[in-house]
Amino acid sequence: MTVWWNDGLPFDCTQCGKCCHGRGDVTHVYANYQERKRLAEHLEISLPEFNRTYTQALDTGHRTLRFVDGHCIFLDGPTCTVHDAKPVQCRTWPFWDELLESEETYREQVLDFCAGSQVDGPVVSAESIRAQMKATEKALGEP
Repeated sequence: MTVWWNDGLPFDCTQCGKCCHGRGDVTHVYANYQERKRLAEHLEISLPEFNRTYTQALDTGHRTLRFVDGHCIFLDGPTCTVHDAKPVQCRTWPFWDELLESEETYREQVLDFCAGSQVDGPVVSAESIRAQMKATEKALGEP
């Protein structure tokens, strides 16, 4: 299948933390059971304590990380304090279905926002982008 990003897209995370801030109605990071378990282990606390302290339950059965003062609870300045254990949704940004649906959407939601997408290289291959999109879809489908 040919898509507008078939030749890949340049991206090199600058770790500025901008993507960890809420924008409009995007103020959540889904964390499925396995991700929450990994985060709890990373923080050396129990899963129930992690859920109480760092997440909120949705009516759908999913849980999201809490946002405090407009940003993810794990953001300290520009630094993700759980970078090594962060959820798939965080690991795969900006390669989400809804951001790649058109060049215009990508420009508005990513290029105009993220310095890491405004680089000359390295180019993330279309194959890698597709794999990240699938990983995100799978992770979001698991409560």
